[in-house]
Amino acid sequence: MRLVLVFHCTWFVNSATHKFGYRSHESGDNSRNCWWVALLTYGEGWHNNHHAYQYSARHGLTWWEVDVTWMTICLLQWLGLAKNIKLPPQASPSSS
Repeated sequence: MRLVLVFHCTWFVNSATHKFGYRSHESGDNSRNCWWVALLTYGEGWHNNHHAYQYSARHGLTWWEVDVTWMTICLLQWLGLAKNIKLPPQASPSSS
């Protein structure tokens, strides 16, 4: 059951986020930011943000786009275990 749930959450990122949600950036495709996929996948549902800034470690770019993966990366940076983190131009490392 656990494996089936994880696979479905992963597939939601590439299926549901190209069909449901909103677009905050022009990315040249149908990617969208979908809040319920983001909650299930620890922030990966902010898929339009990911397509706009593919190099970025942070996908939740506004205060209400909860991105648990980004929070984990911030913790790892604070512990000295993550360095040279790439972010979009308007996002600063201290904002989460």
